[in-house]
Amino acid sequence: MKTIRQIADEIGVSKQAIQKRIAREPLCTRLSPYICTKNGTKYIDVDGENMIVSAFVINKKNKAHIPPDTASIDGSIDISMDKTSRSIDNSEHIHTLISMLQHELNVKNEQIQELNSRLAESSSALVATQNSLQAAQMLHGGTMQKHLTDDNEKQEKPRGFFARLFSRRD
Repeated sequence: MKTIRQIADEIGVSKQAIQKRIAREPLCTRLSPYICTKNGTKYIDVDGENMIVSAFVINKKNKAHIPPDTASIDGSIDISMDKTSRSIDNSEHIHTLISMLQHELNVKNEQIQELNSRLAESSSALVATQNSLQAAQMLHGGTMQKHLTDDNEKQEKPRGFFARLFSRRD
């Protein structure tokens, strides 16, 4: 666990710059599980430190021209190693960034698995509903056929005038 001051000294920025950065989104919500406060001092664990360092490294890359000694991880994340950050052990910094990214990737994989299981449940519920609907339609069709057959059997031939006039049924 390190303080904001210690992290600021390591990456060569002010304590206020780090405080402002961690107060803004998306770093604010992503960093909250990694911060604890003791006696009014914020302590940040290793994963949180990696997030802060990577936020400043990416910001430096976007603001300044990229120096020729830039290392790339998987072609997507560039870690700029200018004069202020050369004092940090570069391999340790890269390893911590990789571990942070692997952690985030594992979280995303778990979310994908959960969504896939929910999708499977929804699909099976949809199939069950479709089967029930089909059975209800067949039952309704059979009932309607029976009613039509019964109605046809109940229909009599039309009676003539004299049959109606002299009939005892009415």
